[in-house]
Amino acid sequence: MKPTGFIFHEDYVKHDTGTQVYSFPDGGTMNVGLEFENHHRVRYIKEMLEKSGLLQQMHSVIPEPARDEDLLRVHTERHLAHIRDTAAKGLRVFGPEAYGCPVSEEVARLSAGGAIKAVDIAMGEESGLTQAYALIRPPGHHASSDQAMGFCLYNNVAVAARYAQAKYGLSRVAIIDWDVHHGNGTQDIFYEDDSVLFISLHEAQNFPSDTGDVTETGAGKGEGYTVNVPLPSATGEAGYRHAFEQVVLPVLEEYRPELVLISAGQDPNGMDPLSRMMVMRPGFRYMARTLRELAERVCDGRVVVLQEGGYSLPYLPIATLGVIEGLMDCEVDFQDPHSIPERPLMEEAIQAVQKSRHALAPYWNHLHDTQTAHK
Repeated sequence: MKPTGFIFHEDYVKHDTGTQVYSFPDGGTMNVGLEFENHHRVRYIKEMLEKSGLLQQMHSVIPEPARDEDLLRVHTERHLAHIRDTAAKGLRVFGPEAYGCPVSEEVARLSAGGAIKAVDIAMGEESGLTQAYALIRPPGHHASSDQAMGFCLYNNVAVAARYAQAKYGLSRVAIIDWDVHHGNGTQDIFYEDDSVLFISLHEAQNFPSDTGDVTETGAGKGEGYTVNVPLPSATGEAGYRHAFEQVVLPVLEEYRPELVLISAGQDPNGMDPLSRMMVMRPGFRYMARTLRELAERVCDGRVVVLQEGGYSLPYLPIATLGVIEGLMDCEVDFQDPHSIPERPLMEEAIQAVQKSRHALAPYWNHLHDTQTAHK
């Protein structure tokens, strides 16, 4: 097994997003249960890793909270004040579709700190390890520099990228986001920056419905360094493999990052209530293994996996098991009780990937056959 760090803190379960309650004009209410992003998500993933035996093979590390200087490389003073004040007042709504409780600012800071610790591990500061998985919450990729959104308060992967640049002097960091929802916050933060390559594979027009188009390729110095691959519903593993082979890997091979960061939302799984993408455990194993192998080729194996979304409590731990299997180069003896037939590569997925290649071809030699120079 490939030696791997594991970052987790018990306080992650203290971030309480509340329950979903429907209100009616006559004053009546209807409680329909926990919010999608709830504490059971990390509990179940951790238990799956324990019961499968993988956690015992990992190097466990407890993170510390991110400092103001870490967060301010990404977020504005106003944003930090808003998250802090909202939590202190005991308000539930931190932004559009972003909920919390009085301790949520502290936990969100600890989540970003988990991402930072994962970078330290990947850079060789923990027993010579070069890869890590951070089981953190709340997630982060929808949070922009000045707004919480979509379950996300601070943008963990962006904080990790800027920390890696500040502490280790890296000039090329790659972020690959396979969460089913577009990482609009991450895109916004790095849109004009060529020192961070952002690649997002997501379900087209899911959430947010107005971002993540193939035409969004960056601006200014960052033109060409934002890569969007919006995929049609029910794409499945074959379609994700096709996107990796035709877009993700060629761009990464040409960019040659010094560190690979993965926004790992396992909500493209076939059981997730917030998606329709049909990717099962083998597909997640493939994506993690492929990016680990890429990191071994181009940056001495330095790869960090950060937990983002995934909302099917029965299947999220199984999908994440696949991710860790791919990261650690193993396959545990666990019989997946959920049977969804593997989908063939659809023509719609082929066309979607081709559109992405066409939009990015002017910037990446590996995406076309002409000799147009890379910017």
